[in-house]
Amino acid sequence: MQILGYIGYAILIFFALTWMLGVRVKLGAGLSVIMGALFFMVAAILLGVLGINKLHSWWLLPSGFIFNVLCTFILTSRIPLLYSLVKILGSVYARIIRIGIPSEKIKAVQYADVVETIESVLPPKDH
Repeated sequence: MQILGYIGYAILIFFALTWMLGVRVKLGAGLSVIMGALFFMVAAILLGVLGINKLHSWWLLPSGFIFNVLCTFILTSRIPLLYSLVKILGSVYARIIRIGIPSEKIKAVQYADVVETIESVLPPKDH
């Protein structure tokens, strides 16, 4: 059983690292993706530091995806207190992960991503 726990923990660490790198590389990542990366990172750190049984990683893995969907619901519904909490936590985590990347570059990529999304949703204007 211990081997199965370490396999799950390795998968959890893999998810934490790949989602963290995804937030750093894809500057237009949404806040729900950033919160999912934060969840996997915190889960991996807590399991390792607190010495909790690694088998718990098997229920944490699907919980991360459920947490991601829950954050998307909170952000789209704009639930007052939870919306602010998600926005602050996600922003702080993204700033920490993106240390060294100029803020102008981040804003430009995010603006381009928003423009692309709007253009894909709205029909083009005929002048």
